[in-house]
Amino acid sequence: MINRTSIIKQPDKISFFNDVYKLQKRYQDALISGKSNTSFIWLGEHQLCYTFGRGSNMSNLLFSLDEQDIFKIDRGGEVTCHMPGQLVTYLILDLNNFNKDLNWYLRKIEKIIIKVLGSFNINCSTKKGFTGVWIGERKIASIGIGCKRWVTIHGFSINVDCKLENFDRIVPCGIEGCKMANMSDYAKNLDIKEVKKIVKKFIQEDFNFNYVSE
Repeated sequence: MINRTSIIKQPDKISFFNDVYKLQKRYQDALISGKSNTSFIWLGEHQLCYTFGRGSNMSNLLFSLDEQDIFKIDRGGEVTCHMPGQLVTYLILDLNNFNKDLNWYLRKIEKIIIKVLGSFNINCSTKKGFTGVWIGERKIASIGIGCKRWVTIHGFSINVDCKLENFDRIVPCGIEGCKMANMSDYAKNLDIKEVKKIVKKFIQEDFNFNYVSE
């Protein structure tokens, strides 16, 4: 029987990236080892930090390595930035229970993001040849996943109302000339808690999850 139960954590406080990364690894390892068959979803915000995917180009970092928290992690994709005002969502789930196809999984996440933004009357789309979600030539959401034995880790981020100038210190996602956008540029009086609620809703619907607390 396929287990579509997921533990969900959605802290209000701003979290340090490394603490949440360790949490993700714990749940991923439990699914891989068979100690657990329950998915794990985390929705929240991070203190300012920069993360690099596997095989990413360090020249896309435009400042000294000792100036800021920087993490090289087990996901695809290039450098990105996390900070308060950006909603980050991590999904640790066993694709054996869904579809063992990473392209399917990435496209599903993009569709969820588009639905979320559409709920706030923000028109957005994917861009041929790139992963993520865009408004015209401006990127509003980034996706970076890892997968081990079909158990996923990491996820996606949506810029709700964050300091976009932090992206000026990198080449975002390794895309030269990439400009970033906030939801607040297109929808006024946004509350990140409301965005979080909508993200949670669409993830539950699209993956047919039954949410539980730990």
